[in-house]
Amino acid sequence: MIFQLFWTYIKIGTFTIGGGYAMLPLIEREVVDKHHWLDGEEYANMIALAQAAPGLIAVNSAIFIGHRLAGWKGVLACVLGAVLPSIIIILLIAMFFRDIKDNPTIEAIFKGVRPAVVALIAATVVRLATKI
Repeated sequence: MIFQLFWTYIKIGTFTIGGGYAMLPLIEREVVDKHHWLDGEEYANMIALAQAAPGLIAVNSAIFIGHRLAGWKGVLACVLGAVLPSIIIILLIAMFFRDIKDNPTIEAIFKGVRPAVVALIAATVVRLATKI
């Protein structure tokens, strides 16, 4: 279970651009729809608690789900899985940013990603609003 939690969150952390709110639809798909670790109502309640608590919503939700499913080892697995990809990617970008910051292709990619992030966040808001 610990490895499954880590693997689930590392996939989510690796393939999500846009921060914690953009992660929420992927977390819901994995946790509710695919693995059935939580039901829809439990997930909506968890998101409400994660938002109310200080800190990042993705980390707060990882803490909640990890603890609920596997105690403190689950917390560690979920949190590391959620944040490690971002840390590694940021370190890699920082190493090469000076060389690519003025590249028109890179600028276009970042401009293209912005609407997708907004759409992911909007989808999460609509999905949570319909569950309340």
